[in-house]
Amino acid sequence: MSFTFRSAFPPALMLAAMVPANAQADDPLVRSENDDYRLEISGQLNRALLVADDGDKTTLLNVDNNNSSSRIRFVAESTNDGPLDAGAAYEAEFTINNSASISQEEGGENNTEAFEARRAEVYLEHERLGTLWLGQGPTATDSLTQQDLSGTMNAGFSFTSLVGGGILFRDSGTGQLSNTDLGDVSDNLDGFGRNTRLRYDFPEIGDWEFRTSVINDGAVDAGAFYSSEFNDLRIEAAFGVGNASELGDINDPAAYDYQMSGSISVRNDNGYNLTFATGHAASRVSNRDDLTFFYTKAGYRSEPFPQLGNTALSVDWGQTRNEDQNNDRSDVIGVQLVQDIDVINTETYATVRRASLDRDAEQFDDLLIAMVGFRLDF
Repeated sequence: MSFTFRSAFPPALMLAAMVPANAQADDPLVRSENDDYRLEISGQLNRALLVADDGDKTTLLNVDNNNSSSRIRFVAESTNDGPLDAGAAYEAEFTINNSASISQEEGGENNTEAFEARRAEVYLEHERLGTLWLGQGPTATDSLTQQDLSGTMNAGFSFTSLVGGGILFRDSGTGQLSNTDLGDVSDNLDGFGRNTRLRYDFPEIGDWEFRTSVINDGAVDAGAFYSSEFNDLRIEAAFGVGNASELGDINDPAAYDYQMSGSISVRNDNGYNLTFATGHAASRVSNRDDLTFFYTKAGYRSEPFPQLGNTALSVDWGQTRNEDQNNDRSDVIGVQLVQDIDVINTETYATVRRASLDRDAEQFDDLLIAMVGFRLDF
């Protein structure tokens, strides 16, 4: 990302003119108009190259890594010292050529209009009564199946179709591309994600957090989150449930009555870690099988290059059943590597995954998907 300035004045003089003469070196250049609030601006750019082999053709794609999309956020927080605080957040993502949806047929395209409001919310927080959120943001069950201490989430985690989700399977019999892509048959049942909702977070009870929310279309969910340390072990876990009207209209044959899901991740002081996630959505109709999901990851995190930062390596496997059709089974097996570069606040990463689809009366070639990229936080 670069900016070009055209002026008769040298850049150094322009900068000097923009900064007040009495400004100190540690004064922020961006301030809120209201002294009662502190405004923070942050974000990230996460670009990658994705290579997909569908059994007949290999395609190279320049993508935005939707494991942790490019975004910018504005967060205003109250400076009040009393028991009541308030704040607001706006966050937008710019997924130009989304790694979760771009297909091998779109290699020559450049989607420059990709834009989504991730958060647009206000909150009130009381130290004894909890926190109330209103607007677009994470629901009570968001991130239920994404508790992950491996350090490799930017390269890959339980939502396996965020890398190559738009890549179409090739029919083994005809040799033609099918109408089914990886995202059609793979899911991680991660609660109700982000939505327009009213959410309430109860005051923390020890290492536990409890949340509930009512979504704009009437769905209701509740989640419990746990984070603690025992001796040399760090543990993060989550579990939740929701009525699944959010997942589809009651007349939709793919709709579900309710959804339950959760995950747990454990890491010791030596860097070894294990992660498990699972989910179940109960079908609303008799001729539709329940949707199920299972995921596991094993990893190791260390500092072989202390001048750079943490190095994390992991292997994972995810399986989804009955996502698109009864008796469908998709399996995704992968390897992830992430290297922190602390001096420039950047991560470089790589992942390789093989995805397969078993379906009654049809056979498909496996997909081989690889991605390498950089994420820069600012």
